[in-house]
Amino acid sequence: MMDDLGVILLMMGLAIIVLSSTLFFKRLKKHERHFKYIFLFLLFCIFSIIANAILCYEFERKILIDFFEIKTTHSYSGRIIKSIIAFTLNIITNYYFAKFYLKRISKIKNEIELIGIK
Repeated sequence: MMDDLGVILLMMGLAIIVLSSTLFFKRLKKHERHFKYIFLFLLFCIFSIIANAILCYEFERKILIDFFEIKTTHSYSGRIIKSIIAFTLNIITNYYFAKFYLKRISKIKNEIELIGIK
């Protein structure tokens, strides 16, 4: 079973996904609000949380424990620090992917319009 801290961290992860997707949706122009763009960005947000969690786990396991021989405890403070690092990485990843993806979507739209004019 999950304790209270686990529920809070899960809610924070879901909030990051929802807020990132909402901000991405607001940045899309009216004519670019297609389901496929929003769905792909939502999938990327979910994938980035999973990837960042795996990265943090592997960093702790391989680098801290095996290489530096630092024993980590599973106390509340340790879990909070690890979560803050993972959520910060996730927010940065989502921000830069949204920026890149919006630029890519606008280029695709402009190329299609130019081809249609000829």
